[in-house]
Amino acid sequence: MKRGFLSAQPGTAYTHWAIIGLFVFAAIMALGYAQAFFIPVVFAVLLALILSPIRRAMGSIGIAPPFAAAIIMTLLCAAGAITLFMISNSLATLLSDEPQLMNKVQERIDDLTGVLEPVRQAGEQLEAMQQNSAANAPERVVIREEGVFSLWAETTPYILGQIMLAVVLATFLIASGDLFYEKLVQVMPNAAAKKKSLRIAREMENQLSTYLLTITAINLALGVLIGTAMWVIGMPDPIFFGVAAFALNYIPYIGSIFGIGLAFVMGIVTYDNFWMSLAPPLAYWLINTIEGQFVTPVAVGRRLRLNAVAVFISLAFWAWLWSFVGMLLSTPMLIALKAFSERTPELEWLDTFLEGRKPCETDDEDIVHDVMDPNTDACSAEGAVSEAEESEESATDDTSLEDDPPAPALT
Repeated sequence: MKRGFLSAQPGTAYTHWAIIGLFVFAAIMALGYAQAFFIPVVFAVLLALILSPIRRAMGSIGIAPPFAAAIIMTLLCAAGAITLFMISNSLATLLSDEPQLMNKVQERIDDLTGVLEPVRQAGEQLEAMQQNSAANAPERVVIREEGVFSLWAETTPYILGQIMLAVVLATFLIASGDLFYEKLVQVMPNAAAKKKSLRIAREMENQLSTYLLTITAINLALGVLIGTAMWVIGMPDPIFFGVAAFALNYIPYIGSIFGIGLAFVMGIVTYDNFWMSLAPPLAYWLINTIEGQFVTPVAVGRRLRLNAVAVFISLAFWAWLWSFVGMLLSTPMLIALKAFSERTPELEWLDTFLEGRKPCETDDEDIVHDVMDPNTDACSAEGAVSEAEESEESATDDTSLEDDPPAPALT
């Protein structure tokens, strides 16, 4: 009885995991039901973590956190407003002409392939027969489903409202300076817990800011290149394509596929020549492939590379839970989870699964090649880093965290 009621009963392990399962299920339901609250809060916290290094850099030259927050968020909102103004005409045209655009795409595909011509003729004959037989029939009310762009037009005000709420909350978080770290240290019970929690929080901030600031720079260059390529090819509204490429590249896998599909649709509508209509999606795919296969892996670095399976699972889960905004936030939240598990010994297994490929231990390599096909690429040395380099990199990270000067509120 001293060990507690649950520990004295049989099947305690099953009860323990059942409680955890119910808690996870309830948390998922709460995140989905109260997404109007959680989405801007999570977005604001991530934005504050990403922009904290910039705020500290401005503090080093004597700018107080409230003024730094005002400057940062003003510039950020101004950049967003200018971008929306530049693409507003193109976006309004797409939203208003979406039915005609889809019909024109279908007609162009029919003209180019000719495969659906017999089907179209049969459909016209069947429709004529139905009109003749139902000449005296009562009128029918037909409910047409909304198009993709019409659906976006309805959800845009809701998304913009969430973004505004997140921006205001992020402004307050940035303006508070290192108040979060101060409170985090105060609530921890002992010195070891204070150091560990502070180290985890700083690691999450460092990884998020490093990753997303690097990805933002890469996406900006990608948008400029794709916009320039569309201008050279002769596509209308190259600025719209550049902005779309910049925004869509934050969404892993799905964003590039959607961008290529958009370039293909606009190419089909713009050009009469079939081969020329393939130039926009081909240019988009080529630039995006070079960025994804060569530029991003080198710029991001090994420690911030994630398991592709984990990235896709996170993308699918948050897209199901929070739709488009969830897709944008899936990778930053996955990076935060990886940073937390990396500094938590109990979650070492989760960090191992989330990180990219690394060299296996000798015993693991023997087991893999004994059980699996000897020709498998598992535990291959490609892209591997030696243990000495890995330990040196880890020691460097620990030193950087320890040597980083604490915030004034903590001193």
